[in-house]
Amino acid sequence: MKLKHVPNAICILRIAMVPVLWVLAVLGMRLTFVVLLAFTYSTDAIDGYIARRYHLESRLGAWLDTVADNSVTISMIGWVYFLLPELYLKHGLLIGLLVAGFLGSIALQYIRFGKRVPLHLYSNKGSAWLLGLFLVHAFLFHPNVPFMYITAAGVGYSLIEEIALLSTTRDLDENVRTAFSRRFSRRP
Repeated sequence: MKLKHVPNAICILRIAMVPVLWVLAVLGMRLTFVVLLAFTYSTDAIDGYIARRYHLESRLGAWLDTVADNSVTISMIGWVYFLLPELYLKHGLLIGLLVAGFLGSIALQYIRFGKRVPLHLYSNKGSAWLLGLFLVHAFLFHPNVPFMYITAAGVGYSLIEEIALLSTTRDLDENVRTAFSRRFSRRP
């Protein structure tokens, strides 16, 4: 395999891990699930590093990364249901607000741009890692409430930044990393 295909192959592996993680979650195989979830998260860092380090970024790669990230993020809603149902009972409103913000951001992308925009904001990556760390810890031990609120604040900030950027930008550069130093595409 040529090096230029490695980042996309890693993204495809991450997408392929999602159904495996679902089976493990439904069967209640918590330890195996956590190990594979941690592996899945590590592939997100590896594919991005390789793509940036060797200048292998591509539209396909950005799209695959977005599909992989969204597949894992959306699936977490179900994985928590099977492995930590008490989290929904005790903190359902908070989870519901974050899920609504995530779905609202996706809806806004289709309304404003007619497609899913593969944004790769620093806050999105950071909040995804924070969420992953929280869930790995919670699946292995028990939900740490202060850590949960810190994670929720990080995810909430990320959603607010994304929605603000999507709401205020007409020609969005998909490579923008933060709303504070926006780079817009130059169209005639």
